[in-house]
Amino acid sequence: FIVLALCCSFFSSRATPLPFEFSDCDDPDVFKAVDAALKKYNGDRATGNQFALYMVMEAKKTAGPDAQFHVKYQIRETTCAAEENKLWQDCDYKVSADAKTGECTAQVHMNNAEKTSNVSQDCKIFPDMPKITLTQATCLGCFHPISSDSSVVSEILKQAIQKFNKHSAEPALFKLVEIKEAKRQTVAGWNYAIKYEIEETNCSKDQFQDLTPECKTTSRG
Repeated sequence: FIVLALCCSFFSSRATPLPFEFSDCDDPDVFKAVDAALKKYNGDRATGNQFALYMVMEAKKTAGPDAQFHVKYQIRETTCAAEENKLWQDCDYKVSADAKTGECTAQVHMNNAEKTSNVSQDCKIFPDMPKITLTQATCLGCFHPISSDSSVVSEILKQAIQKFNKHSAEPALFKLVEIKEAKRQTVAGWNYAIKYEIEETNCSKDQFQDLTPECKTTSRG
């Protein structure tokens, strides 16, 4: 009677997942993975507008011919309707104030031999920015336009030109030609800012102490 003892060893084999490594967001392979993920997202939309890539924020991939990608990317709503079946690259962004935005996290497995991809992703879409209504309020302490025909402006310019004629080194008197702008600021009192143009007249300082109706502007300006 012979007893045979057989010792069998069983080896359990489990494939160790390849580690992800950070990749350049400008890597063409990363773009292919994001393109596949975004096309799937747009293809699953039955209504509304398509979304286009706005920015790749993070990219990781495994080594090997059939790489797996982990990508985070931002998308923005376009003017192309979902049912148009256009490529997102051919669509224009909607105006920023009216456009929805989104952020997607995707796992993409690329099979280069069969030129296929398997995508698992989650996208969060944010509504368009609320429209802001602008209202204009009076700025206290700011200069505000006033009429250039007011008697106050006329009196200020009369005194300013008299002072200029008295203290300038010019041989002839100058007179007002045009008031270009007049502003007033309210503080403890009033401050005035006036832009005006003067021209030389035919009245010399030797003969005239101040402007008279006889003083006319000359062609010399």
